[in-house]
Amino acid sequence: MNKYYKKGFIGWLTASLLFAGGALTTGTASAAASAIKISINDLYADTDVAPYITNGTTMVPLQVTQKIPGSSVQWNNSSKTVTLTRNGETITLVAGQKTAKIGNKEVKLEASSTLKQGRVMVPLRFIAESTGAYVLWNPKQRVVFVAKSSDALKEQLASSNLAEARTAALKFPRISSLEAFKITNEDGGNHSEQKWTATFNSVKASSGLFFLPLKFTNQDGELPIVTSRVAFFHFMGHVGQANYGFIEPNGEVTTLGTKRMDLNQFFEIQEEKQP
Repeated sequence: MNKYYKKGFIGWLTASLLFAGGALTTGTASAAASAIKISINDLYADTDVAPYITNGTTMVPLQVTQKIPGSSVQWNNSSKTVTLTRNGETITLVAGQKTAKIGNKEVKLEASSTLKQGRVMVPLRFIAESTGAYVLWNPKQRVVFVAKSSDALKEQLASSNLAEARTAALKFPRISSLEAFKITNEDGGNHSEQKWTATFNSVKASSGLFFLPLKFTNQDGELPIVTSRVAFFHFMGHVGQANYGFIEPNGEVTTLGTKRMDLNQFFEIQEEKQP
């Protein structure tokens, strides 16, 4: 299996476990219109001083950046300096100054660190990207996503074992530039990025996805194009098992069997292996 097909296959499977809930979405709750939320590796950071935007930069309390894994972020109250250490490299920011130092190199900041309500407020994107994290602002949800995966997880994703690679894909921190739809009980829902989201009901319709012939009630993003056979895992949590098999482009479903399965932990499908 070539790497491009493998990646696409993993991406589809990442979404496939979400079908049973009645929505193709990450399930992220909608943020209040007036508030900015910070998601770090799928967990929202608690802040006692609200994040705010200045000069296009989101400012957050220092302790928020300390939740990003793999780096050390410290505050020196005497010198009013923020020091970040990662892989032997030192980065410093001084409160009130619109420049920072990366080693001996000086760089310009869009906004300087400052004190507010007794808290040190720092530019989130600069700090996060300096730690090697990926940052995305979602104006529809008013959420800043910060994602940083471990080297071990990246290695697992590159595994030639599809079961291991699929399991790794589900563990990557998720980000989204899409709207978060509210899921209702209608009759009938170094990161992985959500490219399309939708809610649907039980009405039969041509959706454009041969494996999901239902009517979409809301959607955002670009509908994925899937033209070849896909594997499916129908997870039954109450018994810890999954039916599995293939769905052909003509909609024909072939169930190959049932195996024990833990949530978000795939097993290999022997019939899928290339000779």
